[in-house]
Amino acid sequence: MKSKSWVILVLIVLVVIFVVLNAFIMKNIFLNKDADKQSEKSLAEEVYNPQISPSDFTTKIDNKYLTFTPGTTYIYEGKTEEGRERTEVYVTDNIKKIMEVGVVEVRDRVWLNDELIEDTKDRYAQDKFGNVWYFGEDSKEIVNGKVASTGGSWVAGFYGAKPGIVMKANPQVGDVYRQEYYPGEAEDMGEVVALGVKIKVKYGSFSNCLQTKDSNPLEPGDEEYKYYCPEIGNVVYEVGIEDGEASQLVAVEKDSKPAAIKEEPLQELKTGITEQEAIAIAKREVSGDVTDVAIEKKFGKTSYVVEIDSNGEEIDVIIDISTGQVLGT
Repeated sequence: MKSKSWVILVLIVLVVIFVVLNAFIMKNIFLNKDADKQSEKSLAEEVYNPQISPSDFTTKIDNKYLTFTPGTTYIYEGKTEEGRERTEVYVTDNIKKIMEVGVVEVRDRVWLNDELIEDTKDRYAQDKFGNVWYFGEDSKEIVNGKVASTGGSWVAGFYGAKPGIVMKANPQVGDVYRQEYYPGEAEDMGEVVALGVKIKVKYGSFSNCLQTKDSNPLEPGDEEYKYYCPEIGNVVYEVGIEDGEASQLVAVEKDSKPAAIKEEPLQELKTGITEQEAIAIAKREVSGDVTDVAIEKKFGKTSYVVEIDSNGEEIDVIIDISTGQVLGT
């Protein structure tokens, strides 16, 4: 009887030890999880808050990789799945004030098959160290000569938008930087990939070029490589990493003026169906999550292009903006 009592006592002690140890382990696991969550929360809530002092900036932008001399036009051409694309980047002599900083206005316009589809006014300034900063853009997407959207437009200092660096004074491989910051609307990032790169485009052959990778956290997979060359002081080639669509420098015009275009007043396109109705139609065609909706000209008609992520595959459903007819995917 005595030996049995000792056995029972030992078993009880072992059970108690097991329970205590288990409780201790579980407590530490939860504490570690809470710590991890707090760490993740801290990273997520990390504040991007560049300190901007107007006296540190100039409108003379002469960074060797990105130079903006008023009167200069950079002309690019490329092919997309929709057709031939032409981009004209014209450095104006217009100076604006944003956050009390004088900024240079650069006009960026895109034609697709000779029809103007984008008209953007970008604002830049250079700090005393030689970094080129981006202070905002006035962006218009144009369909049939009318403004279809101003999405993506932002001005530093308003509604939480903050300036970012588009070109560092002394870029080094591995550098990662914000190019713009307007939460939920404009969050492009840049990364230095390589230095001393050689590249050949229609306009000529260049060496000692800088290769960057631009990405947009709001649109995963939307990444492209850009090549900036000191001989030009600007981009000479850019290519989408996923789709392979490229644009290359074909001409540089000094003391030029931009091609004249008819300035259209901002007006809302008349539509036969709403964006929400277009989304509903698209989801009947393709199951998945809607990631983007845009208004573009497709198959000769003004259309909603509803982008859907269907099990990891990106599918665009094209819907006639007037009738709601599905024109294709």
